[in-house]
Amino acid sequence: MEIMKTGARELADSPLEWLKGRGESSDIVFSCRVRLARNLERFVFPWRADPATLNAIADTIRARIASDHSIKPLRSLVIDSLDPLARGILVERHLVSPALARGGPGREAAMDEKGILSVMVNEEDHIRIQAFLDGLRIHDAWKAAREADQSLEDLGYAFDGKSGFLTTCPTNMGTGLRASVMIHLPALSVLRKIGRIVADCGRIGLTVRGMYGEGSDSAGSLFQVSNQVTLGQSEEELLEKVYGVASGLVDKERSARTQLMDVKGSELEDKAWRAWGLLRYARIVDRRESLELLSISRMASEMDILPPVPAIIWNRLLLDIQQAHMQARADRPLGAEELDARRADVFRRLFEPLPETGAI
Repeated sequence: MEIMKTGARELADSPLEWLKGRGESSDIVFSCRVRLARNLERFVFPWRADPATLNAIADTIRARIASDHSIKPLRSLVIDSLDPLARGILVERHLVSPALARGGPGREAAMDEKGILSVMVNEEDHIRIQAFLDGLRIHDAWKAAREADQSLEDLGYAFDGKSGFLTTCPTNMGTGLRASVMIHLPALSVLRKIGRIVADCGRIGLTVRGMYGEGSDSAGSLFQVSNQVTLGQSEEELLEKVYGVASGLVDKERSARTQLMDVKGSELEDKAWRAWGLLRYARIVDRRESLELLSISRMASEMDILPPVPAIIWNRLLLDIQQAHMQARADRPLGAEELDARRADVFRRLFEPLPETGAI
C-alpha cells in the first residue's frame, strides 16, 4: 500500500459501490454501514498522544495494512497532504469524518477502490474501520469490516475481559461496533410520524439522526438509524436489532405511501409534478431545496406517479449536488450563487431532455 496524493476531481469521480442501489430494499434504504472502533494497547489514546506518537501509530497501521494481502488493496491518504476541497469530497462520501478531515499529525485514511472499505487512523480512536454497502446488506458490510479487523488485530488491541474493546468514548466500549442505515422516509415525514419513530427507537437503544450523523438535519427526509451503545450485546445482536428496525421502517414507509395516496392523492401528484418541473427547468436551486425536490420526486417515481428513474441515478445525484463535488468539477472557485446555479445545471442536464412520461 503506497501513500498517494489524490486530487479532488479524482476523488469526486471515483466509484462507490453503494451508489448502484442493488441491495435489499434499495428503493428506500440508500446504504448501510458497519463501523468498528479499535485502539492499540501499546499507545495512549489519540487525544493524549503527541505528534511523534501519532505519527508512529500511523506508521504502524499503514505498514500492517501494506503487508497483509488477505484484504482488498487499500490506498493510503495523508489528510494533511490533501487540500480542503479533497477533504470535503471524502466527508461528503462518508469515507472520513469531519473530525478526521481537519487533519493533524498522523491523521490518515486508507480505502479500497470501490469505496466499500475505509480505515480512519487517529481520529477519535487509533483505528476506525468502516464498511459501506447498498440497501440493507448490513450483514455483508459486517463481514467486510470483520475481515479487515481480523487482519489488524495482531497489532494488539486494547481489550479488557469485562469491558471489551477500550475506546476513547465510553459509549463505544464493548464490541466497538456501530451499525447504521441511511433511509429515505418521505411519506412518514409528511404524515408526521417521525417523532414517534425517534422515540420508539430511543427506547430500544437506537438513535435517529440526519444524513451526516450527529448534529446534522434531516433535509430530504433522509435519516441515519444506528445503535446507541455497544456494550452488553454481541455484534450479531446489535446487527439484528438495527436490521430489524430498518426492515420495519421500510414496511412502515411503504404503508405510509399507500395511505398518503389514499388521503392526499391529488395533492401528492401536484407536488410531485411541480418538483419534476423544477428539476427539469429551474436555474437556481439551493442545497436544502434540491434535497426536498429529489425526495418527493424519487418517492413519486417509485409510486409510478412520475417516470421511472433507476436508483443509481437518484443516488448519484445525492452526491453530485453537494458543494465539494460541484466545486471539484468546476474550472474555477464558485461563489454561493454560482453553486446554486451549477446545482440547477446538474439537474437540467439529466431531467430536461426526458419525456414527461415513459421509462428512462
